[in-house]
Amino acid sequence: MKKIVGIFAVLMIALTVAGFAYAHWTETITISGNITTGTFDLRPTCSIEILSPTDKDVATVGCQIDGDTVSYTIENAFPCLTVKAKFDLHNDGVVPAGLYLWTVSYDDTTVTIFNASDIENSIIKPTMTEDEVEQALEDYVETTLNLGGYVDVEIDFEGSDFWQIDSGQEPYVYITIHFLEGLPEGASCSFTMTLEYWNWNEVGYLG
Repeated sequence: MKKIVGIFAVLMIALTVAGFAYAHWTETITISGNITTGTFDLRPTCSIEILSPTDKDVATVGCQIDGDTVSYTIENAFPCLTVKAKFDLHNDGVVPAGLYLWTVSYDDTTVTIFNASDIENSIIKPTMTEDEVEQALEDYVETTLNLGGYVDVEIDFEGSDFWQIDSGQEPYVYITIHFLEGLPEGASCSFTMTLEYWNWNEVGYLG
């Protein structure tokens, strides 16, 4: 019996020593992460009014917005009529937007006003001054559209920059159209302008 007790005691001591030998302290570090993407959201607004003459109820003007589509209308235009339209684009997102492509389509023809992938052949360029951009656009409208030669157009950005629109910015442009003598009777002119914006870091000229 003494031998059995002695052997048991030795085994207990051995197990105890072994237990202490393999015991360790631990501490677990947990790393968690959360990634969200920014928002890219441009919101257009518009207005249009008749500047002169204001004493005759002949012409009517209007503009409306449907999502990302802005529509301007001028009905019953006549010589000496002057209208002024405003267009602005507000960046409601958090990611800056850079102008990538600007086209105008009319009479089954599409003309590129600006293309970030082909700047040299664009009508306007980021290297132009504001006055040069305004003049280039005025020349294009006055000489190219169906009513070219019978309208005098004045474009004024008033310091606004549509090349890059940062979060919270709202660049705008005023377009004043004066219809000249010789304006054809019963004529019509329709066009579609498309502005395509990319996140600014993907537009090369803004790099």
